[in-house]
Amino acid sequence: MSTIDNEIKTAVAKRLPPGDRWQPLITNQDIVLESLTEALEFIYQAQNITKYYIDAREGMVYAVDVETVELPPPPPPKTWSLYGDEE
Repeated sequence: MSTIDNEIKTAVAKRLPPGDRWQPLITNQDIVLESLTEALEFIYQAQNITKYYIDAREGMVYAVDVETVELPPPPPPKTWSLYGDEE
C-alpha cells in the first residue's frame, strides 16, 4: 500500500516588533525572548521540537510535524471487450 507524508504546522512563537523579540505561544505566561535563537531553544526545552518553519514576513515560527497517511489502492485498469481484453 502507498503512503504520503503530510506536514502539519502549528504556531509556536510570534515576533514582537521592533527588533528580534519573540513570544512563545506554547505557554500561558507573557514571556518575551530577546532573539529567535532564544525562542527556538525555549520551544525545544519545553516540547523537544527540532523541526521548524519560519515565516519571516508574517513574523511566525511554526513547529512542523509529519503525519503519514495510507493511500487507497488504485482502481484496476479498465478492460475492453472490443480489443479482446476480457477473456
